[in-house]
Amino acid sequence: MLELRERKERDAATAFAAAQEQADLARAEQERLLAARDALAASAVQSAPEDAASVGALRTFHFLLGRLDERVAHASAASTSAEQTVEQRQDELRAAFRDRRALDRLRERHEENRRAAESAADRRQMDEIALTRFNQTGPGSSDADTTTSHDHEQ
Repeated sequence: MLELRERKERDAATAFAAAQEQADLARAEQERLLAARDALAASAVQSAPEDAASVGALRTFHFLLGRLDERVAHASAASTSAEQTVEQRQDELRAAFRDRRALDRLRERHEENRRAAESAADRRQMDEIALTRFNQTGPGSSDADTTTSHDHEQ
């Protein structure tokens, strides 16, 4: 049972790491597209004199910016989705860790209870042996008393 929980925790950790990697890639793509959009906007402003831009060039520029904006929006949505997946995987990892830790604590308590029961059984057995010896020699006498009284009789 504990091994199953450990495997589930390892699987959750692996899924979490993969989700983090996907989120990092999505963020990087979003940043790359934003940089490309900014570079396109900056180059269009620098390359065309204020009144010399043709209508066709402006339309092309507007179209390219629109496409980049769409791709940035898509990348942003993908990044947000990836971040949500990371949060879900992190929650799953925490739950798996909690479950395994709870089983660890239960196993430790069970082991402590087993040791305590064994110790109590050993004490009971030792008490029974001591009581049996006490009853065999009689109350108030000991081995030393027995040998001393035997020596006086001779």
